[in-house]
Amino acid sequence: MSLSQRLRTLMRWRGIRSQNQLARISGVPQSCIHRILTRREDRYSPSRGTLIRLAQALDTTVPWLTDGVAPTPDPATGRTTPAAHAAGRNIDGYCAEICAQLSQQPDSTKKLVLALVRQIAQRPESRSRNAPTQR
Repeated sequence: MSLSQRLRTLMRWRGIRSQNQLARISGVPQSCIHRILTRREDRYSPSRGTLIRLAQALDTTVPWLTDGVAPTPDPATGRTTPAAHAAGRNIDGYCAEICAQLSQQPDSTKKLVLALVRQIAQRPESRSRNAPTQR
């Protein structure tokens, strides 16, 4: 996912329907949001301050917005740390984000999600797509 795709996704999740609405919430000019959403990333790179304001307005982190790296809770302290901390435990960004999203959910929700993941993993097409190619 690119920065524009993550920004668009968060806007949908948060119920933000327009660039103007996000501009009012974040304090980032609408024209800047428009550039992020419509331009190729190699042509426009928002400033750190812009990314911080957008992340705060969308209740996420700058690393997730820019690189898709989700915060994960540190098991020792319970505090949120960057997913890079989880990389030492062989957890990729997707797994880290799933863990971060589920950490605030009740056990019943976690059990339902786990059951769904198990069903997806057991489907023949998911195994063949994720299986390493043998040569």
